[in-house]
Amino acid sequence: MGIFAPTLVLFDCISGAHRMVDKTPFTIGSGPDCDWRIDDYSVAEEHCVIERKGRAFHLLAANGSVLLDGLADAGGELASDTDHTLSIDGHLFALHESGNAREWLGRMNHSEWFIFKKSESQKYGPIDFPVLAEELERFPAPLDDVVVLCRGLTTMGFYAEQILPWLPRSTPALSDGPREEEPTEIDIEYGEFTCPVCWLKFDRGDAMNIAVHASLRGDPILGEEHLQRFHATRFTDRGQALDAMNIPAPDLACPHCRRKLPQGFLDMPHLIFSIVGAPSSGKSYYLSVLVKVLQSALFKNFGITFRDADPSANVILNQMKTQLFSAATPEDAYLAKTELEGAMYETLPRLGRKVPLPKPFIFNLSNPRDQGDDFSVVFYDNAGEHFEPTRNSADSPGAQHIAAASGIFFLFDPLHNEEFKKRLTGLRDPQVDSRRLDQQDIILAETEVRIKSLLGLDARQKIATPFAVIVGKSDTWLHLLGGEPIESPVRDGRLDHSIVARNSARVRALLIEICPAIAANAEAVSSDVMYFAASPLGCSPVEFTDARGVTLIGPDPQRLNPQHVEIPTFWVLSRVAPGVVPSAETD
Repeated sequence: MGIFAPTLVLFDCISGAHRMVDKTPFTIGSGPDCDWRIDDYSVAEEHCVIERKGRAFHLLAANGSVLLDGLADAGGELASDTDHTLSIDGHLFALHESGNAREWLGRMNHSEWFIFKKSESQKYGPIDFPVLAEELERFPAPLDDVVVLCRGLTTMGFYAEQILPWLPRSTPALSDGPREEEPTEIDIEYGEFTCPVCWLKFDRGDAMNIAVHASLRGDPILGEEHLQRFHATRFTDRGQALDAMNIPAPDLACPHCRRKLPQGFLDMPHLIFSIVGAPSSGKSYYLSVLVKVLQSALFKNFGITFRDADPSANVILNQMKTQLFSAATPEDAYLAKTELEGAMYETLPRLGRKVPLPKPFIFNLSNPRDQGDDFSVVFYDNAGEHFEPTRNSADSPGAQHIAAASGIFFLFDPLHNEEFKKRLTGLRDPQVDSRRLDQQDIILAETEVRIKSLLGLDARQKIATPFAVIVGKSDTWLHLLGGEPIESPVRDGRLDHSIVARNSARVRALLIEICPAIAANAEAVSSDVMYFAASPLGCSPVEFTDARGVTLIGPDPQRLNPQHVEIPTFWVLSRVAPGVVPSAETD
């Protein structure tokens, strides 16, 4: 390769390819016999030639236009130990005659680019090449004052005004490749799909792909630590999208919040199940137990499999479930309160601003005997504060999933309610002695206002979404219903709606007697309301002192006995997916 004799190196600043010009004439063009072939119809077959004249190399513009060091059709001698740039219809090259070619090549990096402002001798970067055009268009300086150069070039670059028109098609590999196009208007209300993260709608063609190649890290909206999102225009023979570096990029992202969508998102319906409740009402325990119980109850009763759609995205909920059911002591089983904007949330763009959104937990339901009814359900573990009045601002939209929900579950904690606790004389439960402000009827009223506001409904209108009012911790109050136990509504692989209705009427009558505002507010929201008694733990919690000496209340893992936790979900599924949970009516 002649690394110690003066040798001219030709370096492609887009792809990183390079060639030693160790014999001349060295032709560059689109012809099959060229020493450097450019597969581009706009390039002449023998576009230009490099020749050695004496000890110096010269560039000759043979049959096409070139920009050598920014000068049009200049040609001429290439000075030794000096960087030169060559642009051929947007194909960008660096040339350098050096006695140590490997040392010069070792400094070159086509993945990192810089913007140099001539008037201030100031360099900005590094910048990934796929977003260089966008950065130039936003750069606060006239283009004739700007030079761009990849890492390794020190004395010469490319004039921005000359190469900017070519950037979208800078190499054959990138000429038809994905680029971040100008934003297009996406209908956020009537699209085919609803994002499970930001709850905005989009159509199939709006979904974005996620780049794979490491050099494509740095999404202009999500930030430098994220791989770029793009609308695919090139595909493999198998139909997989290709990123800007020709790597298959099968993962999809929402075009609004740009968060990764679960595998197979476009292939099956996704139903949002919203769990609403006051702070410390037990939503985390309820959700953890529900997921555990559904895995066995759906298969046992209806032959339906319930499994993780994305185990990596569900890891927090799965850890909570494992922690609760594998614990040996109350301290081990204790689940910390979901914090507003804590680990259950991630900050993402939504409607022009970065906001905290709850992470979705997604599970697939399928019938092994009939794959045509497969779909997914989406749960969230919201902090209760997100359902309180004044929290529904544009900067904190974390509970707006209720407006996109296929089913709503309101978890009522009777041990928050003073009137309920007065009926529970003699109950030995540490929660009875706690004094907390009961705003559960206010939260239900706020739920009504939010849903109708987000859906543009009249105050007198009701939604038809199934609305399950779950009176939790039923192990502490079930005796208030009288001597008759709660009936099991599952009979011979079907959900008996007559039994569901009878159980509901009993629970509703008790609520109307003790705290009628709960029933009144729930029935102002939906025309399809049912009431349920459930106990996620099946026993009273106990007090314990943690390692810091703080007294807490947590479940006794040795006494866990969930009761009727799955029945509200069965009922909602029978309403929205009757092929999965079939119904039966009896007298």
